[in-house]
Amino acid sequence: MEILANEAVEVKVSSATLVANDDKTFGNVMAKVSATPMHYSVADIKAMEAARIHWEQGSLRKSNEELYLVLQDCKAFCKDLPSAEAKQRSDSLAKFYKERGWRYNKETPIETRVLRAVFGMENRRRISSYSLVLRESKKQRVGVSNLAAWIDEMGGVQEIRLSQSKTFISPAEKAQIMKERLASRGFFIGFAKSELLSHVADAEHMGDDCVMLGNQQPDGSFGVYAVLRSSGVLTAAYVAAYAKAEEIEAQAKKEIEAANDADGKPVAA
Repeated sequence: MEILANEAVEVKVSSATLVANDDKTFGNVMAKVSATPMHYSVADIKAMEAARIHWEQGSLRKSNEELYLVLQDCKAFCKDLPSAEAKQRSDSLAKFYKERGWRYNKETPIETRVLRAVFGMENRRRISSYSLVLRESKKQRVGVSNLAAWIDEMGGVQEIRLSQSKTFISPAEKAQIMKERLASRGFFIGFAKSELLSHVADAEHMGDDCVMLGNQQPDGSFGVYAVLRSSGVLTAAYVAAYAKAEEIEAQAKKEIEAANDADGKPVAA
């Protein structure tokens, strides 16, 4: 929804009303208490869920897109340069730091020096994360114009930062691991077959995995709404299956350890 100048838009969310009142400045959002009490109902939960979706697809997404564009400019500023231009860049950074009263260390990675200039010195963890993103993009030979799309594809700044951990497994890797596990299992837990399903059974996809969107019935059977084959849906399903498998494995390990501990304890007289 586009908000025009001087137009007030009210979105009711449980016990609060969000008012987007644009008075010369776009996006001036205020919260005011509503007379409607919280009923702790399903409707309240759905309203909060709707508010979260609105934020995620609106303000949060727009904020991330704007951040990625700033990081894109920083990456362009950090590109490899001939020695004369590199010296000019370093001199400019040193001058900027001096104006701000900051200490300049030319031995610090260029990405970190530029990011400190752009984002300030207050939040060192944030600078560290952004610097890691730019250096990783350089390592993976991501072009300047492709940086925003690459960060989004990788799951955001936080995912890229975590990916540097030795124990981190990316969503794509988890999906591949689970796909291989399922393929090597050698059996299915059940089969779905009907005349309507036969119409979506494309011979071109013979042997390919898919996701069935369905509903569990009272008799224990499953009604299938649709057969989904998109790579994004499949990856999400594999990742979810991987998480479930890890959860089951962790629980089994915990139970075995508890049983072993119990076996090792002396029997009470």
